[in-house]
Amino acid sequence: MLEHLRAFAEALFSNEAGAPPAARMDWLMGEMADYLHRAGPAARFVFGLSLYAVSVLAPLFIWRFPTLRTLELADRVDALTHMEESKLAAPVLAVKAFLSVVYYEHPDVQREAGHVGPSTFPMELKS
Repeated sequence: MLEHLRAFAEALFSNEAGAPPAARMDWLMGEMADYLHRAGPAARFVFGLSLYAVSVLAPLFIWRFPTLRTLELADRVDALTHMEESKLAAPVLAVKAFLSVVYYEHPDVQREAGHVGPSTFPMELKS
């Protein structure tokens, strides 16, 4: 599941320079794995089902047939954008919301977003 989640996250948080740094994505996947483990089976099932739906359906919005993680970054961004703008946006929004909450806890992201003041994530980052 984490490979599909990483492909989604790279597309979601990319900018004109490309995907976020690999170390930040590694941190995000570790945090997500921990949160999902603690969330319990029902939450993991709903999240996993949403991610599966996005992984399979999003590429169809740009007329591609592999899963989202097999697409190039630009195609992943395109596919997610098209699905999010459709009537099938719910699973995209579910995964996007959860990822965003965790991603924006990272102190580097907070600095890049212009957060002034103490970090809302005071503990040391795991290597």
